[in-house]
Amino acid sequence: MSSSCCMLCTSHPSEWKHHPLPPAKTWTMQEIIRQKEHIDWRKVKEARDILGIVNCPEWDFIEPENCIFQEPLAEIGLVNNVLDSFYGFVDDQVEAITQHEFTLQNSHIVADVASSVAAQRLIDWKEDVGPQLEFHRVNRVDVDKELRRSYLGSDAIRDLKSQ
Repeated sequence: MSSSCCMLCTSHPSEWKHHPLPPAKTWTMQEIIRQKEHIDWRKVKEARDILGIVNCPEWDFIEPENCIFQEPLAEIGLVNNVLDSFYGFVDDQVEAITQHEFTLQNSHIVADVASSVAAQRLIDWKEDVGPQLEFHRVNRVDVDKELRRSYLGSDAIRDLKSQ
């Protein structure tokens, strides 16, 4: 058996993170021998499906459940019990928030997102529109100067001013 797979059941290590553990078949000597034959006959395509079987058992008259301590399953069970107890403690001891607090919490989140979006829009505006506005402002000043010069140089305008 491989040390990374469960020696007592057919569960794969990727399934151990689930809570509660998914049900798995317990290994028997016949199933271990059958699995090894499938591996030898190349019926198993992926390494994941080998399930930790490396060799045939040396003593095929002793079933795995009679000689193997279920350490991975025991550890998983202990951790799951601790987590269940912790979640129960939190549910019993921590006060649930009221509907008003929940609404305020959601409003705060929405306002925070809106503030972030507005700040990003301001940054974008300063990068894109700000330089264009400065160009137009300088251009307006130049046009204004030119209009004043042409306005003051016109004889008809001088006559209007004298009246």
